[in-house]
Amino acid sequence: QLLRLTPTKDFYLNHKKRFKTVQELLLTGIVWNAFCNAFAKGLGLDVQHAVILITLLPLLHLSSLAALFTVFSSKFLNFSREQTVAATLCASHKTLAFGLPLINTVFEGNPNLAAYCAPIMIIHPTQLILGSLLVPKFAAYISQKKEE
Repeated sequence: QLLRLTPTKDFYLNHKKRFKTVQELLLTGIVWNAFCNAFAKGLGLDVQHAVILITLLPLLHLSSLAALFTVFSSKFLNFSREQTVAATLCASHKTLAFGLPLINTVFEGNPNLAAYCAPIMIIHPTQLILGSLLVPKFAAYISQKKEE
């Protein structure tokens, strides 16, 4: 916070795009390192458990989205349509960039590390795909307000 009051702020603002690129590269490196460490000794799951995860996680994610949407769109909370969509997506999404390094740190050296990482490795792309598929529905929901 102190850097915001110094000439460093001007330097940052003049090179903002480069800092963003460096930040993205570092984050990618951290996630890649955590991924490699987790799966260095194999997937950690047999086929049956992987199929169960691949089947159940999307269903659970859709259920959580529906439940959160119902809660946030209730008249009791008095959220706008935009706030309802934002709260629904923010409350239901977990980030791979935070979760994977955290799991690696907490369970470092554990022989089941890959099995602990598998759910977040499956749910992250599921969140992205389902979120993308729901964009038109959420956009229509928000635009209904403007038409009324």
